[in-house]
Amino acid sequence: NFPCQTLIHVNGSGVLRLDRFPHQHPGMGFDPISLGMIAMAATSVAAGTASAAAQKKSAEATKKAADANAATLRNEAQLQKQTGLENVRRMQKDAARQMGEARLDAAQSSLLREGSVPVREQALATRLQTQIQDEAAQAMRNAQALYNRADMEQYMGRSNARAQKTAAAGTLLSGFAQGGNSLLKW
Repeated sequence: NFPCQTLIHVNGSGVLRLDRFPHQHPGMGFDPISLGMIAMAATSVAAGTASAAAQKKSAEATKKAADANAATLRNEAQLQKQTGLENVRRMQKDAARQMGEARLDAAQSSLLREGSVPVREQALATRLQTQIQDEAAQAMRNAQALYNRADMEQYMGRSNARAQKTAAAGTLLSGFAQGGNSLLKW
């Protein structure tokens, strides 16, 4: 074990201990072990910083992807609603046509407008109206399910992004702690 001379440099952020061997001239620099420890500490800090930056970019990409997926689902939900409303309009026109045909058939058959004809017309009207209402309700349920999926997609994406940012902060702190620990061991 060689005796060494310790130079202590105090700055605003702490104390840096630099060792020289007694046989070294002050202009020769520091022993390789000291420089190696400093380099190792700097590498730990740099690696932690780079990893944290990558995690932060990943978090931002995750959030953007979730927002884009949610927007796509909302657009699909809007399209589903519009398609459902258009189907309802077509079904209403078709129901009016079918009711007209039923009345025409009843008139052409010269049946009196009593008894079974009005009952048949009412049954047809009820069945057609039920189909229209069912179609409208199904379209609204499908659209609402898509809106719910969009909200969940956005929530999960933002939650994952927050978790990644928290992990990035932890990685950064870990890099600084490892760098500081390397200097303390020295």
